[in-house]
Parts: sequence; structure tokens; C-alpha cells
Amino acid sequence: MATTFVSVPFKKASEVDMAKPLSKFIQATYPSGDTQAEYVRAAEELNSLRKNALGRPLDKHDSSLEILLRYYDQLCSIEPKFPFSENQLCLTFTWKDAFDKGSLFGGSVKLALASLGYEKSCVLFNVGALASQIAAEQNLENDEGLKAAAKYYQLASGVFQHIKDTVLSALNREPTMDICPDTVGTLSLIMLAQAQEVFFLKAAADKMKDAIIAKLANQAADYYGDAFKQCQYKENLPKEVLPVLAAKHCMMQANAEYHQSVLAKQQKKFGEEIGRLQ
Repeated sequence: MATTFVSVPFKKASEVDMAKPLSKFIQATYPSGDTQAEYVRAAEELNSLRKNALGRPLDKHDSSLEILLRYYDQLCSIEPKFPFSENQLCLTFTWKDAFDKGSLFGGSVKLALASLGYEKSCVLFNVGALASQIAAEQNLENDEGLKAAAKYYQLASGVFQHIKDTVLSALNREPTMDICPDTVGTLSLIMLAQAQEVFFLKAAADKMKDAIIAKLANQAADYYGDAFKQCQYKENLPKEVLPVLAAKHCMMQANAEYHQSVLAKQQKKFGEEIGRLQ
């Protein structure tokens, strides 16, 4: 069944030399020797991880997700070990808004912050974006593709929800529109709706009971309806998203009514069957 799904674009990061300031801090803090050399190597490795994760186009593949997550894990690991702040170890990270295309009279919307929490939130955004892109590439004509798509849409939904819950405390200031709680909350809901639609497609392909298929379609319709309502007030999201969500809401409602009508026919409730098909 051919169907359209919403995927999320990447945020773009500006280049940062993390190795130099980290190495300088390490050399000033630790006595020369094996320990200092080991920490300097770790700083250089972190810099390489960032370049690998953010400094080149990523394939829509699980291995690319692993690259992003490895860098994110390293950020989490070093955060408590170094005094990252504007006054001590100052590393400024610059990221572009994922949904800003720039304008004729101005550049793109960028935000530069000396905050490791900001870097972590932006990297996580790209994890969610990549998961949505991998999900959209799956072949929904077979069982393996359906399972993979559901898994990646669920991952994307969870990642965007986590950013919603943590971004303001991580930044201590207003973020760009793409990672503000309202936007990532809406993205999380869209991804959840798409995961639910895939569950519906799998149930239909597996010829499960009509009552189960109808329930899954109803839930997907509700999620799409809620996402549509939220998107109506999001001027920063692409305009083409709204009609997709509206169409999906109606399509899932229609599928739910159809399978409920089949159930009514089986139960010889012919009036209900006709009513649901109208």
C-alpha cells in the first residue's frame, strides 16, 4: 500500500575544534605523564567523533544512527568531568534551525551557545530526524519493513519527547523554534501517529480480527487529528505537513469505519453496517 509519511530534516552544525580547548585544559589541570596523554587522546577522539557524526552527510541506515548515538554517549560521559561554562572551559556550538530555509533578505536562523546541553539536545534532534528518515525508506509491502518502520517511528517519537522534557533546563534560555518544547512535542506526536498507522498496516496484512484492526485505525486517526490541531499553530513547520496529517486522519477514520462495518455484518447488525459505510 503506497502511503506518504512525514520525515524530519537534519539540523546543521557549524564546525568546532573541541580538541584544542579540551587538551589545553587537560594539560593545565593534570601533571604530564600517561594519564594526561590518555585524556588528550580522548579529547582528540571526541573531536573526530563529532566530525564523523555532524561534519558529513549521513546515510539513511542503522549504522549512521550508531555514529550519532556514540557521539551523544561520549558527550554525556565527559559532561560531569569538565567545567563547561563561559567562564571556565568555553566551547561554543552553533546550530541552524532545521526548518528555516533562510530568506531573500536575511540568513538562516542560527543559535550559538557555550553549552554542552545545547549540543546534546541538537545531536538528539538529529537522532530523531534520522530515525524518521530511515522509517520512511522502509518497504511496507513486507513484514520486515513494517516492523522496522514501526521501530524507527517509535524511536523518533521517544527522542523528540525527551527533548521536549529536557531542552529548557539544558539550555537555560529560549532555543530556536525547531527544538522548542511545542515543536518537538508536535513532532513526537506525528511520529507516534505514523508508528500507529504502521501497526494498523501490519494488522491488516496479517489478517487479524476486524475489531483489532478497527481499534488500531481509530487510535491512529486520533493521533493524526491531535497532530493536525497542533500543527495549525506551528508556522515554522513545512506547509505540506498539514494536508498530509488531515488526509491521514480521514483515511484512518475511514479504515476504522470499514472494519467496524465488517464486524457489524458478522454480528448481523445490518443497520450499523450500512451506517458505518455511508
